[in-house]
Amino acid sequence: MSDDPRATAPRHPLRTTGYGEVLTTDPHSHSRNGSSLFADPVAWLMTEAVARAAADCDTDLTAAGDHVGLIAISDLCTMDTMRTIARATPRGRLSPLKFAGANPGSVAGLPCIRHGFRGPTLALAMPPAPALPAALAMAEGWIARGSARHVLIAAHRRDGDAHGARAYVLESARTPQPSTEPDLSRLAAPVPAPAAAGR
Repeated sequence: MSDDPRATAPRHPLRTTGYGEVLTTDPHSHSRNGSSLFADPVAWLMTEAVARAAADCDTDLTAAGDHVGLIAISDLCTMDTMRTIARATPRGRLSPLKFAGANPGSVAGLPCIRHGFRGPTLALAMPPAPALPAALAMAEGWIARGSARHVLIAAHRRDGDAHGARAYVLESARTPQPSTEPDLSRLAAPVPAPAAAGR
């Protein structure tokens, strides 16, 4: 008997309709924090990758915001901000905005806020490779139940000094069975070495 819940449930095949990525050795340079907004650099990287995936999609995802869900995957999430808060605690001067920015869920929340997505969201605080089967099963379920028409799966990975944020847009394949499962392995691929990674 299989442990995969999709093995016994009816399949709802998905297809990819957009892809975006950001590769960098300086995540802080992608941050867009201001006087009334603070988010962790990883959350900003995810937001940028999601924007690129949405721009690569034929559907206007901002206009479809009520029907767009997002799953974010990162084993680091907001660790940078958590460490900043830990270092500042002995001095007794902490910004309330950084507490919100330290929430690991912000790696999913910030892209949704910036792009007007109001469907279901999920943040998986784990490496991308083992998270992808669960993320794909969740995306299938949301679309099958009508909770979302489009689901972005975004993943962050760090290899040495290089950081990569990548995102796919998924929607129903609308094709008769058999249909192949979308290949999301790119989301878990190693990030190029710093010499090859751009901003």
